[in-house]
Amino acid sequence: MIDLIMEEVKKFEGQISIVLKDLINDKWILKFEEDKVYPSASLIKVPIMLEALFRARDGELNLEKKISIKDEDRVNYSIISDLNIDKYSLLDIITLMIIVSDNAATNVLIDLLGFDKINQRLEALNCRHTILQRKMLDFDSAREGRDNLTSAGDMALMMEGLYDKTILGAEYSDIAIDILLKQKYKDKLGRYISEDVPIAHKTGELSRISHDVGIFYLPTAHYLLGILTKDVDSIYGQRIIGNISKIVYTNSVGKADM
Repeated sequence: MIDLIMEEVKKFEGQISIVLKDLINDKWILKFEEDKVYPSASLIKVPIMLEALFRARDGELNLEKKISIKDEDRVNYSIISDLNIDKYSLLDIITLMIIVSDNAATNVLIDLLGFDKINQRLEALNCRHTILQRKMLDFDSAREGRDNLTSAGDMALMMEGLYDKTILGAEYSDIAIDILLKQKYKDKLGRYISEDVPIAHKTGELSRISHDVGIFYLPTAHYLLGILTKDVDSIYGQRIIGNISKIVYTNSVGKADM
């Protein structure tokens, strides 16, 4: 399987990082450029979700509390912006941020939680390459060098912590996984496999950037697969993520281990 994956990597014309772990047997299968730092695109929404759930777990926030949406919160690429609804529960805002990558929901959460608190949490989780430096669609800040950043290794650390419930504990890790399982964008890790395969994942997409990181729940295998790409057309990035995911899936179906 690794040889097949690396054949795809050799053909790829951009930059790529891959992490693959057998979660049942706690065994790393592949780490390739896992510490390379990338613009995070919407992967940054995972640590924002984590911070919100940490605060809910610790009693600082209530997931059922209604959050008001102001006119200035409504930005492009947002269901919240398109609907004439002024209040959502905190849990609904978190969910929309993840499953449809809603940018208005994300910016509302950044205002609620604070840049500093989110980044302090990332430091506490030992995510050395991940930082939140701007809101969604704030491209002026990005051009000035204040972009949101992450690495495949950091994303794997967060996702595995949810899987084994070491980050948030059982109740709130389950909430996070349940949200990630509802992801609507399936054009990367799920591109060439059955829609029935449960994947708890988050995608990221910008011009010449395609990312996807998730946990696959098969009857006989649970594995974490994360692939980050840049410097190629995003469609090309989506396809290589799909190709590698299909290789891993095909080699995992029906096997007691990977």
